[in-house]
Amino acid sequence: MIRLQSILLPTKEVCDVSELYYHRDGHRIDYNGYFNLFYLEKWNKYTNIERLTLHIQCLGYQKLVIVHDGQDVQQEELNSTQLQEYQIEFPYGVYDTGCFWFALIEDEAAKQRSLDGYLEATLPADRKQNPVHIGIDICTYRRETYVTRNIRQLRDKILLNPNIEAANHVRVYLIDNGQTLQGCEAFEQLRKTCEEKVVVVPNMNAGGAGGFTRGMIEVLKYKGNKTFTHVLLMDDDAVLEPDTIVRIYGFLSVVKDEWKDITIGGAMLREDYPHRLFCAGEIWENGKIINPRVHLDLRKLSEATSAYLTETGHEHEWYSGWWCCCYSLNTVRADNLPIPLFFHHDDIEFGLRNKDKGIVFLNGVSVWHRGAELTFPGSNIYYDVRNNLMEIALHQETGNTKRLAKKLVIKSLLVALIRLKYKEALIVYKGFEDFLKGTEWLASQQPDILNQEIRAMAYQMKPLEAWEEYLTKEEYESVEAQIQERKQTFGEAELLQRRVEKTKATFLHYITLNGWLLPAERHAIKVSFSPDSPFENFRQSKVLLYEPGSERTLLLKKHYKDFAKIGLLIMKAFVSLERNFKTAERDYRTNICKLTNQKSWEKYLEL
Repeated sequence: MIRLQSILLPTKEVCDVSELYYHRDGHRIDYNGYFNLFYLEKWNKYTNIERLTLHIQCLGYQKLVIVHDGQDVQQEELNSTQLQEYQIEFPYGVYDTGCFWFALIEDEAAKQRSLDGYLEATLPADRKQNPVHIGIDICTYRRETYVTRNIRQLRDKILLNPNIEAANHVRVYLIDNGQTLQGCEAFEQLRKTCEEKVVVVPNMNAGGAGGFTRGMIEVLKYKGNKTFTHVLLMDDDAVLEPDTIVRIYGFLSVVKDEWKDITIGGAMLREDYPHRLFCAGEIWENGKIINPRVHLDLRKLSEATSAYLTETGHEHEWYSGWWCCCYSLNTVRADNLPIPLFFHHDDIEFGLRNKDKGIVFLNGVSVWHRGAELTFPGSNIYYDVRNNLMEIALHQETGNTKRLAKKLVIKSLLVALIRLKYKEALIVYKGFEDFLKGTEWLASQQPDILNQEIRAMAYQMKPLEAWEEYLTKEEYESVEAQIQERKQTFGEAELLQRRVEKTKATFLHYITLNGWLLPAERHAIKVSFSPDSPFENFRQSKVLLYEPGSERTLLLKKHYKDFAKIGLLIMKAFVSLERNFKTAERDYRTNICKLTNQKSWEKYLEL
């Protein structure tokens, strides 16, 4: 019997939104929240399981109901007065699609109630459980609080739990890019209680790509049936659902031979609105990231059981972010490692490169992460432009690569211009220039020094008070009032609406470059929140940018001298891409393999 997923209940330590776990109707509780569903189509297609059994221990309930897609298909009487264990088999072979769950009917007279259990599977007699050993690869940079919290959760729920088989088949590698973890007393005390299942590996600051790859290299040292078979990549600043480990281990233990190297992707939920699913599989197409169903409300059964989450058929279209992603070591190999991109798009490129292995997203294999739109990109725009150009060169059909590259660069420059962010335009231009330098230049970089150089080029967001001397009294009072007014309404509803109804450019916006060619509005200053469209700053001569996530601000002004400089950059970029893009494209397609092998990475990381 192989545990596939535990029955989960809301907790303050992880998530306390009850509708993500169950829905109550009077004395009937249906455990059909996102974390307790069982997606039949995926388990039927990818695994060998023959029987599915609910192993449950409960008290205070008089009846248990097995449910398929809202229809009660089976009932079992329970002893409500004694804590008792039950093993109840689902009619697994009867249904190919849809969702299973169970419901409990409370005994109204019960003074006490308790519940614990899990779903377990049986393999056919001629099938053996697959050997699975997972190296958990967490890249961190000076986030001791997040790391300590997640390791404590893993230790208490998984690593030291004698009832969890997966605990004997995982080891955590914390790749410490900031080299500060071992100096954190709270973390060190915690690590000592983990029975050597948590290893800290000091690493140079080579960004997420360098940190995750260092973890891959550590895991590859112990590749084999008796050591590691898979590597699980996880962000350091996400809130982890510990049962993710149980679910990944259970799935891989029963996966079919034809899918033995399938990647398991992780869903990202929002940390600020924990019932909102940001994504569970995305698509990269024509240089753009496409999220098929952003911001699903997983409290609703209809969305937790939507086709996006339950159906198969996208195995070779989607990729997963590295906030949570598990690869076979037949995918992650000494001759098939990521590109040294520092960060941003490293996970996309690696996912595109290995699409042939397929990918699956399982409910509950997930983390909660901060919303990306709550801050401005800043210096990260360098990596977004440079690394996306590499993806276009490597993975786009060759017929339209140059056109897409021009569109990406020129659009990025124009957006910086209409946002009045002149320094950001220079960072975009440097990203495009560095892309053209090719693979030899990329391999020769000292990533931490390059990153410091890029960061020094960027604007520095500051507290509002820092701009008081640059504004009139009336202007300062205006921005204070605008911020306070927006903060009263800014939240989940506005974020969702703006995602759908962002201000779109009209013909007037385009022909006047968002008002640059018209007289500016006099004696006016506009506050622009990070999720806002740049077109909302039409004809503004002064704009104060505001980040809801950090409450930091940036004062920007319209300068026609800078307008002319960026116009010249746009023309230069167009000409340079026309002349040099194809040469760079051939270089990346021919030579990128020289950067994605272990020997090259060891040199890059100075190992």
